[in-house]
Formats: sequence, C-alpha cells, structure tokens
Amino acid sequence: MKIAKRITTIVVLTFLVTPGSAAENDAKAFGQFQEILQSIDQKSFEIFSKVLDQTDLANRVYSHQPVEDDVRAIFNGNFWELIEAGFLHYLPPEGSKVKAELIQFSFEDGRGQACVRYSRANYEYTYQVFDLRHDRRGRIRVVDWFDSKAGQTFTADIGEDLITLMPTKVATRKIVSIENPTDLQLFQVTEILKAIRDAQPPRFFEIYDEFDDQLKREPLIAKNAVIMAYGVKDIDRFRQSVEIFVEVYSEDANQALIMSDYYLVLEDYQQSFEMLRRYHQSFKIKEGAIPAKLSALALATGNTDDAEKFALEATVNEPTLELGWWSLLRVRAAAKDYQGALPALTYLEDNFEHRLDEAKLRRDKFRAFASLASSQEFKDWRGSRN
Repeated sequence: MKIAKRITTIVVLTFLVTPGSAAENDAKAFGQFQEILQSIDQKSFEIFSKVLDQTDLANRVYSHQPVEDDVRAIFNGNFWELIEAGFLHYLPPEGSKVKAELIQFSFEDGRGQACVRYSRANYEYTYQVFDLRHDRRGRIRVVDWFDSKAGQTFTADIGEDLITLMPTKVATRKIVSIENPTDLQLFQVTEILKAIRDAQPPRFFEIYDEFDDQLKREPLIAKNAVIMAYGVKDIDRFRQSVEIFVEVYSEDANQALIMSDYYLVLEDYQQSFEMLRRYHQSFKIKEGAIPAKLSALALATGNTDDAEKFALEATVNEPTLELGWWSLLRVRAAAKDYQGALPALTYLEDNFEHRLDEAKLRRDKFRAFASLASSQEFKDWRGSRN
C-alpha cells in the first residue's frame, strides 16, 4: 500500500542562488534551509521529518479531500511510515545524473519560500516551491510544497492518494462532481479507484472503456487515464486521454507544464509551446530554464521571433545557465544572424570552458551550426581568439 506514490523529493547535487536573493538579515533562515537540503541529499528522513508538523500537514491533507474516518485512522496511525515510504521511493537512484539547483530563496517576518529546480535531459525541468515558516523557537519549518510534476501541492497529492486507499460507494459519492450519480456510475468509479490504487492499467482501461463521457471527465480519472496510458506506451489511448485531460484542467495553469510535456511526447510542438508559455506566465520565479525551453519549442515551430525573445530572457534572468546561451546561439544561427551569434559564442567559450572551433560546430546535430561555421563572421571571430 503506497499512499504517497507520487511524492517528489529533492536531492541537492549543486546549489545555485540568484545573487541577492538571500538578504543579509535572512542568513540564519537560509543556513537552516541548507541543512534541510543536506538532510534530503543524505536520504535522512529522520532529520527531514523534524521540520514537518504532523498535525499541520495532516490538516492540510484533509482540507483538500473528504477523507472517511477509517482511512483517516489508517493515515494518522501510520503517518510517518507512509510519508517516509514516499520520501524514499522518489529519491533518484544512486549515481543519478539528475541535477537539482536551489534557484530562489526568500524569507521575511517569519515566513518564506524556496524554489528548487531539477534539470534532466532533453529540456525536462520540474520545480518544487517550498512554503516555509518559523516556529516559536525561530527554527525553519516546511509548511507544504508545490510540485510542478504533480501540478499541485504535496498535501493535495496525498489527499488524492487517500481517496484510492479504501474506496467505497459512500466515499465515491463525495468526490464525484456529477449531480445525482447512478448506482452504476458510483460502482464503476469505486472499482476504477481500486485499479488506480493497485496500479493495474489493464483493469483500469477495462472499466474506463465502459464509462460515459461524464465519468471520463472526472478530474481524478482524467488525470490517471493519461498516466496509465503513458505507462503502457499506448500512444492512441495516450493521445485521447491527453485531449480530455487538457479540457478538464483548462483553467488550471499549474497543470500547464505537465500538458506541455504531454504534447511534447505527441510531437505537437506548437501546443507544447502554448502550454509552456501559459505556465511561464503564471510562474512567479525568474529563472532561465523555462525561457530556454520556450525558445527551443518556438524554433521547432519556425517562430524565430519568439525563439529569440525567450532565449534573450533566459540569458538575462540567469546568465550562469549555460543552456540559455546555447539557445541564443541556435536562434541566431538559424536566423543566419552570424554577427549576432558572436556574443553567445564568446560567452560560452569564456564562461563554460568550450572550444568552439569549426570542427566542433560541424559535428553538432543542429544543422544551422554548419552554415555558421562557414560564415566569414565566424572565421574572423575564431581567428581573433586563436
């Protein structure tokens, strides 16, 4: 039994803090949060659990979902064991190359926020934004955190898991948004919740295929249909379930990053761009990874104006992010703005220890680099630096 099956935690491999983001009078709070991150890096749930308040966290879980008394009793009675299981399950394996960075920290008047970014291959990024507070002794406490991979907070995610723990017709009636659901509909939803709990895609779709359109558009079912279809690599089911998921969560900007990634799987770069731009507009933290990805998606659709705009935003927001400068270089090369490509070339060589000669550019899979390497502007630049 795994209640917290989608809890994502943080392994801190490197830290990047925007200059000036931790004010001098926040130094103590900043130091305390670094200790929290170190405890996670060491997979020490014993240490991490000390910054969580069980009552506060449990009350937040219950505020998201109507939880039956028997489920509540199980959750309360096994609270730390269940949370720890989720904590350990979602730590990257030993030797993982997943890169995690602390990109923003702020703390004032006893409350604050910290944002951690995970950088994976192929422009994949996820974020956790921690809500923090001081306790009466001036120690940092983690109140809750938003997980972009789930599109919601940790406690909301736990609340959804609790629904599947012991589904009954009475409990199902409370979560179904359909007015006056039939006994058949309640039975079907109860059974599919069991399939979600037990992670059984065949059983899930056996039930799902008998659903009417109303039931397929129940938020929890729409969300899990995509996850199940992706897990069994059924591209047709995946495409259909993504369409429903996007329709159901159309008003929820927190889900837009997930939608963007789903469209990327479907190789629909325009829709992926639109969803990521929507998420970017709602994300209050200035950084470079999302603009860099927006630049790449815009370039993939032939939109060089947006591609350049977002590449520039990436380099301004986060000059230390190498990806932003590569994005700018690709845009300028694709647009045949070879003179404009020179600042990006220079920055990459001077700050990231690259030797960008003609042979290296020609070996790159990005075809526009071959034309850049043949340009007189590049040859003059290269000659001046040899």
